[in-house]
Amino acid sequence: MTVWSFCPEQIQAKLKTIDIKNKGGRPDLIEYRKLWVDWIKDFSGCENKKQWAVSNGIHDAITNQVAYKSKSVDTFYIFSNDYKFYNVILGPYNYKFLTPNSIKSIRENSYIIVSQPNHEGKITDWFEPLKEQCRKTNSKIFLDCAFYGTTLGDTIDTSDPVFDAVAFSLSKNFLLGGWRVGIVFGDKLAPSLTVPIDHYYDYNYFNIAAVECGKIVLSNFKSTYITEVAKPIQLKYCVENNLKPADIWMWAFDSTGKKICITSSIQYKIQEELNK
Repeated sequence: MTVWSFCPEQIQAKLKTIDIKNKGGRPDLIEYRKLWVDWIKDFSGCENKKQWAVSNGIHDAITNQVAYKSKSVDTFYIFSNDYKFYNVILGPYNYKFLTPNSIKSIRENSYIIVSQPNHEGKITDWFEPLKEQCRKTNSKIFLDCAFYGTTLGDTIDTSDPVFDAVAFSLSKNFLLGGWRVGIVFGDKLAPSLTVPIDHYYDYNYFNIAAVECGKIVLSNFKSTYITEVAKPIQLKYCVENNLKPADIWMWAFDSTGKKICITSSIQYKIQEELNK
């Protein structure tokens, strides 16, 4: 089941003010990184890792990091109910599917790609056991935080050494996937990620359109800009329609546990509240 947000009129208006440049420079990178660090404060810690990079959404970060880690990792793992694109990325490599009940089957020197909050609609109960198993097996996690900001009150300490890389984007939260606005932090990132922002290229071989979009959005709209308004509307809609709300505001579950995206049904009410 595909789940989507929407781009509020206020964000759309700000996007029209973006300054399109041919290339960026070091000042753009400094500002971009600082804005992201402030924006991800509820999942803070990863900003203290040794490296960072501009990424074209989170896909770009995963694709490059997986290729890099494939030289030293024995097995990749993904959860069977997580983002379906993961198995496409891992197609050329040795990978296996996990369920919450099979976490203890993770082998030594493995690499797990996982999203949190994830496609169960929340930060999952099995996330802590997953981290513990990875510590026991000398394995690492790529933490995909695409749904960051779509829940309220959630926190993760992303400084944990078990996280090889931690990535964020504006795609899921504000429906800005086409802009490819992302960032990734890690202690040993793929050179294909870090070289574009390196001094070797005068700090300007990165996607400046995405960076300019990020600078506008991150500086004007906090991560929970939609969520703080949407959650009460989601809860009311679920009561009226006999649905169980997910922690992520844009979806719910019916009586059979089937996931339903409710964005189209409630976004007009959210927009009305944002307009006040």
